Amino acid sequence: MFNKMKFGSSSKDQLLDQTVIGQSAVVVGNIVSQDRVQLKGHVVGNIDVNGSPNAQLSVLSHAHVEGDINAQQAVVDGVVMGNIESTGRVELHAGANVKGNISYATMAIEHGAKLFGMMSSNDVKQY
Repeated sequence: MFNKMKFGSSSKDQLLDQTVIGQSAVVVGNIVSQDRVQLKGHVVGNIDVNGSPNAQLSVLSHAHVEGDINAQQAVVDGVVMGNIESTGRVELHAGANVKGNISYATMAIEHGAKLFGMMSSNDVKQY
């Protein structure tokens, strides 16, 4: 529903630059990537996804993160127990359950998403 593709890019190109962490995987430690990361499993550690124009972390419906997220773009449909900091867009889909604070430039929240924390725009202008 919220997914947008850039003009001139194909879904095949985006899949080539994507890391997928499978549903049965458990990662204990930090993850750092400059491209797209799709999380279906469990991560105990911090996740940093920044660097390229397509840098995006997707936490899918059965995924679970215990740690802080720093991502250019973050799409959450699973569980995040930690803070989310984004220089771009954060999307909380209906299945999202976030226990932590969110810092964002733009935000979208679907009906049914749960947030136990505070939201703050990092695009605040001084008057």
